[in-house]
Amino acid sequence: VLNGSGVTGAAKKASDFLEGLGYNVAQVGNADNSDYSQTQIQISSTQSKYLDLLKKDLSSSYTVGSATSDKSASESADAIVIIGKD
Repeated sequence: VLNGSGVTGAAKKASDFLEGLGYNVAQVGNADNSDYSQTQIQISSTQSKYLDLLKKDLSSSYTVGSATSDKSASESADAIVIIGKD
């Protein structure tokens, strides 16, 4: 879970939210910039069956701008969630 909103603690808050739903959050940090207007989901194609569920779960508290299943499988995480300013 990465903070792309520029709001201190946004990634930690989202991480706690997702862990409360049973997700395993491996890392919390900052995104490449803080200009994300909406939350983004990137999930590996091997885990694409979970994309709709993750989007639905996040949509209860966040505005999901894009949700794709084209994240590189060579990265260690199954999914990356970037929290936007929404």
